[in-house]
Order: sequence, then structure tokens, then C-alpha cells
Amino acid sequence: MPGDLRTAYLAMRREGAGDFSPAALEYLFRLVQRVSFQGKGHRDLSPTELCAHFARSTAEDFGDFTADALRGFGITAGADLGRAVFLLARQGCLELRDGEQQDEYAAYGAFPGA
Repeated sequence: MPGDLRTAYLAMRREGAGDFSPAALEYLFRLVQRVSFQGKGHRDLSPTELCAHFARSTAEDFGDFTADALRGFGITAGADLGRAVFLLARQGCLELRDGEQQDEYAAYGAFPGA
């Protein structure tokens, strides 16, 4: 796990939360990096886009074990993904779009297979 992600995980634990596994934070971070990269730079992803990419990627990566992976990650719905994104943003691992709100992620609902 890259250093910044380790810091984010430890900050979450210090706050008394154990919502996400280290693997979840790393998976999410790498997914954002991969899907936002375009040519020579990165583009903004809307919460809806990121939720859709997350749902599609976990289904492709984990197949029949998607539900187990999502439960292990602690991310079974858009609201969970939003909390993880905001945790990574607070620790400087990701940047939020101007005006981005966690409830935009919650609107996505549960991830298929969760």
C-alpha cells in the first residue's frame, strides 16, 4: 500500500472507524487513477461515473466472489464509496471536484451483487 494510503488508513483508525480495509482503499485509489487518466492528464469523475466504474470493475475483477470482496472492503453501496473517497481526499490522496458532496454517491444505491 502506498504511503499516502497507509496514512489515510491509520487516520481512519485513529478516528475510531474501521469502515474500510487497507485493500479497499488501495483498490479504490488505483481504480480512480486508472479510469481518470486520459492521455497526458487526469479528468474529473462524477460520483455517478465513479460508482459505475467501481461496480463494473469489482464485477470483472472478482466475478462470483464480488459480494465477498465488497463486504470485505466495507463498500457495498455508493454511500460507502463516497465515505471512502472523502477519507482519501482528507488525507491528500485524491482531489474532490468543486462542490462535490457525499450524498451524490449515496444516490447510486447498493452495488450489484452486494
